[in-house]
Amino acid sequence: MSRSYSASKNRNTLPIGIALAIILDIPFVATLILIWGEKPDALALLIFLLPLTISGFLIYISYIAQRMMYTLGEKDLYVDFPASPLRLRYEEIKEVRKVETALKFRMFGGSWPGVYWGIFTTSKIGSVQVYATRHVGSFILMEIIDGSRVLLSPEDLDEFLEAIREKLITVAPRSEEFKHPVQNHHFALAKVAIVTLAWVSLIAYIGYIYPGLPDVIPVHFGLNGVPNRWGSKNELILLAGIATIFPVMNAVFNFKFGKYNKELTTFLSFVFLLAIGLFVIVVNQMVNAV
Repeated sequence: MSRSYSASKNRNTLPIGIALAIILDIPFVATLILIWGEKPDALALLIFLLPLTISGFLIYISYIAQRMMYTLGEKDLYVDFPASPLRLRYEEIKEVRKVETALKFRMFGGSWPGVYWGIFTTSKIGSVQVYATRHVGSFILMEIIDGSRVLLSPEDLDEFLEAIREKLITVAPRSEEFKHPVQNHHFALAKVAIVTLAWVSLIAYIGYIYPGLPDVIPVHFGLNGVPNRWGSKNELILLAGIATIFPVMNAVFNFKFGKYNKELTTFLSFVFLLAIGLFVIVVNQMVNAV
């Protein structure tokens, strides 16, 4: 028989998420309104789409964090958090206990009041995979047989701790040879390949147009699309260098953190793809203005 336990609640989570989204979108919305009468082009729409995608994700995470559940099923523990769900067989759990700690540095994932998920460093216990709604206080710590740790924040810690310990006793004996599920490497490779291909296309495009450009080109534009600053065409090389961070970060995130964060790494791959598309449009605008 399955039983679900709610994570501790923070009523401010959704309002804070909405506020963060609005703050992120205000400058971009204002810019789009100013140039709307000029019939906004693909550059303007993509500039708006990028923060809109991120702000929509912030609101979505804030909403689902208020409904985070830890379900003890017949054979496994399931963390119901759609942005990055987790399922652990009881055979995988080596030890479970209550701890007092504080989240310190987020290595990967997301965090704002009432939402903490991803890989964090903590006081006293080191690096952990977090699915919690608070950053300090009492938590449930699970030691996994592969050496990783998972930190949870159920509303009633003692009741949850008693229930999961009972499951660990009543299920089949644990085996140290149990193989922890691995991530889908084909899916991770596909995401890395798509973003890398987009980046290679950007580099190839810059390499193709660079020899034929004059030494001085427009490098900045006003809201009306008219160039307002000119500079060396070498700034295209700098732009290409900056864009390199997108495929590199995408590969690191997918291969290092994709095991527990498939949904988040997929979202980030989409954001990186949009960012590279934005760079392509910017370069094309420079070329057309020559």
